[in-house]
Amino acid sequence: MTKPGNSDPADGREDADKAVPDEDSTSSLAPDPVEPEPAAEPEKTEPEKTEPKPKAKPAKPRTEKAPRIRADDEPVMPTAREAALRAQAKRRFEEPPPRTLRISFYFFVVAGLIWLASMVISLIYKQDIIDAQIEASRDTGLSPDQIANGVTQILWIVTIAALTFTVFLGLFGYKATEGTRRARTLVTIFGTVLVLFHLLLNGTPPGMLSAMFCLVGLALLWSPSARKYFPPRELR
Repeated sequence: MTKPGNSDPADGREDADKAVPDEDSTSSLAPDPVEPEPAAEPEKTEPEKTEPKPKAKPAKPRTEKAPRIRADDEPVMPTAREAALRAQAKRRFEEPPPRTLRISFYFFVVAGLIWLASMVISLIYKQDIIDAQIEASRDTGLSPDQIANGVTQILWIVTIAALTFTVFLGLFGYKATEGTRRARTLVTIFGTVLVLFHLLLNGTPPGMLSAMFCLVGLALLWSPSARKYFPPRELR
């Protein structure tokens, strides 16, 4: 027996053992861990069904109708004569010009050169011409200076005209040998003016000789053999 107040050490250890809970017992009494609930999946919303739009039909290309040609605008087939004239106009570039056409060119050039040479000689002997005019104009009341100035101006004007006509007759006469209708017309105009000037205004021997050569050139230019070399008027 033990006295009160004195306890057995063995008993104390037993009490302590009782007071300390077992690990197994505490673990069994502990609440189970709460597992987190899985997150709720979002509800899938079905896309609204939309009716397909009708496809637009491809536009048909517009075909413009060609305008109808009236009967007046229909091409006219050339006649046999026009076809022959066209063939003749094409052949003229392959064939050499006729001899009469080439000789007319030489006559035009010589006519212009004769006129120009006579005017150059007149300028060289200008003083003799002035003296002759002063003697012939004593009763007119003109002074010698006025007569000299007038003669000088006339000689220079006619010399420039002779040079111009010589150049034009040679140029257009040469183009006429190539079968150009317009050149033939122009050389005819200049040649006619030259002839009229010498026959009506200038009656000197060189002027008359120049006019004669020009007349022969015009005759050869419009001869039948030369006229065939030029194309018809409608085929220029």
